[in-house]
Amino acid sequence: MDECWSQGKLESIGELVSDNCRIHDPVFPALTSGADNLKRHIGMCKKGFPDLKFSIDDTIAERNEVVHHWTAQGTHKAEFLGMQPTNRKATVTGTSIYRIEGGKIVEQWADWNLMSLMEQLGVSKAPAMEGQARDSAAKQSRA
Repeated sequence: MDECWSQGKLESIGELVSDNCRIHDPVFPALTSGADNLKRHIGMCKKGFPDLKFSIDDTIAERNEVVHHWTAQGTHKAEFLGMQPTNRKATVTGTSIYRIEGGKIVEQWADWNLMSLMEQLGVSKAPAMEGQARDSAAKQSRA
């Protein structure tokens, strides 16, 4: 996954992630399934933080599950979750759990520290969740 997130090689996702992969991330409730949605999600994150880099701090693997504790760092250069660019550098940590079947990720759970990101970016109000940001932009364009 490092080459997808850090290097932006989104074509690798199809090799790693099942088309029917279920994805659980409370910050991105619209991100529910599939390699294509994950590509879109990574693209959105890389747009907001073009220099985004992930490092794996710890890995635990047992049976058909892999757990990564990770650190992500990047500079906020474009809108992300409705937050306008701040040009500030930010570092967040999180944990991802992957369930593997047939050599591909079929389910993923992610948990990371959104409040820490907001604090580092100097954002005081809660950002829009992924689906809410899109809905809000559509409403504004109709007004």
